Amino acid sequence: MKKFAAGILTALCATAIATAQPIDQPTEYTQQAAPAQVANQQAVAPEAQNNEAMPIDDQQATVAPKKKTIGFGARASFIYGNFWGFKNLDDLDEPTGFGGDFGVAAKFPIISGLTFTPEIAFRLFYLDHGDDDYTRNFDMTFLDFAFYVRGEITKAFYLEVGPQISINTSGNYKIENESGAYDNFENIEASPVELGINIGGGYYILDNLSVGFRWYMGFNEVFPDVKYFDELNADDFEGSKPKRSVKCSFSNLKGAHTMMFKLGITYWFI
Repeated sequence: MKKFAAGILTALCATAIATAQPIDQPTEYTQQAAPAQVANQQAVAPEAQNNEAMPIDDQQATVAPKKKTIGFGARASFIYGNFWGFKNLDDLDEPTGFGGDFGVAAKFPIISGLTFTPEIAFRLFYLDHGDDDYTRNFDMTFLDFAFYVRGEITKAFYLEVGPQISINTSGNYKIENESGAYDNFENIEASPVELGINIGGGYYILDNLSVGFRWYMGFNEVFPDVKYFDELNADDFEGSKPKRSVKCSFSNLKGAHTMMFKLGITYWFI
């Protein structure tokens, strides 16, 4: 009996030794659990990647607003205008007519939403008025210097206001009539400098193309030194004609001021 028990015990020990495994070798349970653990790690990995902080440079590039730079462009306008404020036109209508200007513009950012926009333009201005006897033409050219402050209402729409200084570069004030009775009697000269103000608004059709409307009002008289022919005295004549030094007109031009309505377009190169 003892021998039989010893044989069984010996057989069991041999079987245990034969089937024994090291502690660090994975068992069946360990091998089954490992894939689940790896899957969990793989599931967590994307979250860790997603929660990874963005580089500081990338954040600044995303958040930093686009800086506005100095710009330069070309501008042209169509003009409808008139002279107004006459003291006495002898039942004549105020001179009205058309014109145009073309020149260059610049823009300098002041603060966010506010821009300084100076312009230089050459202007042509043609007006006329008259009655059944004659028609007077006012053909004038100017060099305009305008200084606008432009405020953005939206990204596309803006309002602007600014003073304007105009230098009168030429003027032809001819009377047209059949008899020619007024020829060589007048000597009309306009003020060499005119001051005024522009008020207007505009809209950006494209990032570099805008259209705008402006209203201009002149402050000083256009013909401050021109006398009305009926006001001349004997000392103003040399023979039957007024002296060439006497500025005079058959029309009473006292009190004339300039008013213009401008519809323009500006193309910004920068």
